[in-house]
Formats: sequence, structure tokens, C-alpha cells
Amino acid sequence: MQGSFNWYDGPYQDDRSRAVAGSLLAEFSRLDASSTYGATIDGRCEVRGTPDEWSASLTGSGSLTLPISGDTFGVAALGVDAASSAEIELDLTGGLGVGSFRDVTPMANAIRIQNALLDLGALLAPLNNDQLLSLARLVGEVGPDDEAKLSSIADLMAGTGLLPDEELELQGLLAVEEILESEGDTRLCGRDVQARVGASVILMPAVQVSAAGLLLARYAAVPDPVSQWEASAQLRFRVTRPDEMDVKADVSYARQLPAGWTARGEYRLTIDRGWSDSSTVSLLHEASATLTTKLFDLVGLSLVGDVRHQTGDEELTVSLAIHIEADLL
Repeated sequence: MQGSFNWYDGPYQDDRSRAVAGSLLAEFSRLDASSTYGATIDGRCEVRGTPDEWSASLTGSGSLTLPISGDTFGVAALGVDAASSAEIELDLTGGLGVGSFRDVTPMANAIRIQNALLDLGALLAPLNNDQLLSLARLVGEVGPDDEAKLSSIADLMAGTGLLPDEELELQGLLAVEEILESEGDTRLCGRDVQARVGASVILMPAVQVSAAGLLLARYAAVPDPVSQWEASAQLRFRVTRPDEMDVKADVSYARQLPAGWTARGEYRLTIDRGWSDSSTVSLLHEASATLTTKLFDLVGLSLVGDVRHQTGDEELTVSLAIHIEADLL
């Protein structure tokens, strides 16, 4: 749950859309995975208000994937996109995909632990591959709490023969504990490509049902233990009128900074070629930068800058925001 205070300078050159605004944002995300299936649910609802008006938007998606052979899988997905000032759209598609993603967060944190101990002089040399893999298994083990993991890691380090003394000293233990307790984003590596067909239903302003095809490509990379690259590109088109399409592409980079801060930059491109309105073509560019930190265990602070330009705008739209957010679950 997130609340914010914004300064906003809209797409007009005069003061028509310049405003101070407040917003309330709620997001929900869930992932279930096993050897036989994977399921995800993501939702976002935002209410935004100025002294003169208010607006609301809702976006959501859910997918179910079933492995077929190797990296090939079947997928079914539902998407919802609604806004108080625009249309309401539903997408239901299914098809095939190939590729996979791996959660490398435990290995990233294991490398962070190694590097922190090297910087402190608490480790005489880097771990070998087997030792580093054993450390990653301890970091990512499900069940033990941080205190139990810390004890196991201290025993592992003592057995490497790379400590100046027989045991890991207090300063090293505190460095390991800080990394174990840090709540950085998940680190993912991999790629996949999906091809799906189904139905697109527009409920407002007029009901419109059409067969739709969807192509989706995603990519994620971890160049170092504190960074994450992500990119995706999606093409939707109407099967009977393939010239009517909707293209969305984005690329982002996130990096953990000292003192508990995380920086993130993102660029998004949207091309609406007759998808929402068969008589128009709309192009949207949007770039954003975010700095995030934790004030308390459950309360976070985010500083967000956003610049965007859409077909028909007289100038760039600029938004600066301060967000206060809390984890409810």
C-alpha cells in the first residue's frame, strides 16, 4: 500500500494541467511454482486526485504455465486494463512458450558475503567454486531463520581454511548478518518467448470482441551481485485485422547502493496502431528514475521522477513524487 505527494507539469505549455496531486496505490503479487506448474497473479490499483478532479485505474494479469518438454511450456493468461476516464479491456489468451528463468538471488548474496569479508580482511582469499556454491545453498535454504543460517555460514567459513583466525570474528559476523537481513529485489537470469492466441474484449466505451494474437519476449540478466537488467517486448494484434496492433516494450536497470538505497531506471515505449481507435496511431515514450530506501522495517521511502511524451502533446509531461509505502503482507 502506497501513498504519495506529487508535483505535476502536464503536456500543455500553459498552466492548464500543472498541479499538486495526491495518490493512493495498492499492488498485489503472488507466485506459486512447483515441478508440475507455475502460476502468477499481479494487480495494481491507483486512485489519483487533484483539487479539481480525481481518476482511478486498475491493471492486472494472471498466468498459468505447464511444462511440456525441456524448456517448452504451455501457457494461459488473463489480462485486465481499466480506467475511470477510458476503456475497460479484457484479454484471454493461451499458447506455447520456450525458455526459462532462474532465481539467482542466493548466489548473488553469497558473492556479496564473500566480497564483504574480503573488504574487511576477514577472508584471506576468494572462495573456490564449490565453497561458493555451498555458501549459496546455505543462504537460500528454506526453513532456518537468519540466526541459524549465520551459525551455519560461520562453520562453513571456518572449514575453508581462509580465515585469519580459526573462527569468523564479530565484525565479519555482523557483515554477514546485515546481508542476510537485507531485503533486496529478487535476482533473475533467463529469457523466454511466448506465442498466444485468444480473445480481446473491450467493454467500454462500446462492446467489441475480436480474436487476438500475442507475441511476448522477456529477458533478465544479473551482471553483478547488486544489479539487475530486465527487458520485455509485447505485440498484440487482431487476427482479422493484423494492421491494428498494440506494441509495448520496456527496459530497466536496478542497482543496490550503499546505506540501504536502491536506484532504478526504466524506459517504456508504447505504440497503439489502431488498437484502441482504428482511426488513430499513438506513440508514447516514458522514462523514470527511482531512489528507494527503508525507513523502518515495514515502511519505505521512494523518490520518483518521470518524464513522458505522447502523440498530440505540446510538451513533455514531468512528474516528481515522494512515496511513503508499507508492506501489508
